[in-house]
Amino acid sequence: MKIAILGPEGTFCDKAYEEYKSSQSGIDLKPEFYPSVDEVFAAVEEGCDLGIVPVENTLDGYVQRTLDLLLEQDVHVIAENRVPVHFSLVGNVSELSEIKKLYVQFKTNGQCRRFIRELSPEKIITTESNMESFYAIGDEPGAAAIVPHHILSKAGDRFIVEDVTDATSNFTRFCVFEKGVIPSDFLTAEAMVPFMRESAGAPSEGLVGMSAFIMPAVDRPGILYMILRNFYENQINLVSIMSRPTKQSLGTYNFYIELQAPTNRLDKMLDTLNQIHVYNDIKVIGVYGDQE
Repeated sequence: MKIAILGPEGTFCDKAYEEYKSSQSGIDLKPEFYPSVDEVFAAVEEGCDLGIVPVENTLDGYVQRTLDLLLEQDVHVIAENRVPVHFSLVGNVSELSEIKKLYVQFKTNGQCRRFIRELSPEKIITTESNMESFYAIGDEPGAAAIVPHHILSKAGDRFIVEDVTDATSNFTRFCVFEKGVIPSDFLTAEAMVPFMRESAGAPSEGLVGMSAFIMPAVDRPGILYMILRNFYENQINLVSIMSRPTKQSLGTYNFYIELQAPTNRLDKMLDTLNQIHVYNDIKVIGVYGDQE
C-alpha cells in the first residue's frame, strides 16, 4: 500500500507515519513524500491508498487547510495519532545576533512565537515543511531555521539553540485518511462498521469519537443553538466546534465538530446527528473507537 506523507523525510508527519506503520502488522506500507498538504490530498485522489497530514496542534490549533480539504475531497479519516512536538534552532552563525534570515514552517511559527519575537530577524521566510526550512539555509551566512528537535544530529557544526517551543507539553495530532465518503443519509452503528479500523481502535470498550461537518441548508436565526441543544439533550460530549466559511458567500459558515461518548452510546451519538441532519447536511469525516 502506498501512503502519501507531508514531507520530506524527517518531519513530524514522517514521525507520525512511523508510529502508524508500527501499529499495522502484516501491511506493507510504501511511503511517498509530498511538499504540501494539498499535494498529499491530490496524491490520494490520484492513486495513493492512504494519506497522512497534521490536523491540530496544542499551541496553534487546527490546520485550516487540512479541515478544508477533508470537507472538499471525497475522503474519510481511518485513524489518528498524537506526536510530541519540540523545536530547536540551527543556523550558519556563531551567535543569535548574527541571524538575518529565519526559515520557519507555517505552523511552526505559531508554536515558537515568543522565541521568534525576541529574535526579531530582519526577514522571516515561511516554508511548507520543517525539513524544507532545514535544507533551505544551506551554507548561507546569517541564515537560520527552526526545525524538529529530533533532527539535530543532522546539523553538523552549525550554531544550535535547543528547545525554542513556547510550551513543553506540545503535541500535534495527525490523521490517516483514504479515498471514499462515509454515507451520511441515515447514520447507524451497523453502517459505520466498514469505516472503522482496528488501527483506530475498533469500538469495544472506552470511548468512541467522531468528527463531522454540519452544513446548514439555509442561514436562519438560532441555527447554532438548535445544533447545540441536540447534543445537550442527548448528553453527547461536544469536544470541539469551529465555524468554517462555506466559500460560497460572505457571512455563511459550516461547522466542524468533534464528538465523544462511551462506546455503548454510539447509537445515541448517531441518533443525535440524524436529528440534526433533518435540517442540515452532514459529512462524517471519521469514527474512532476506544479513545482511552
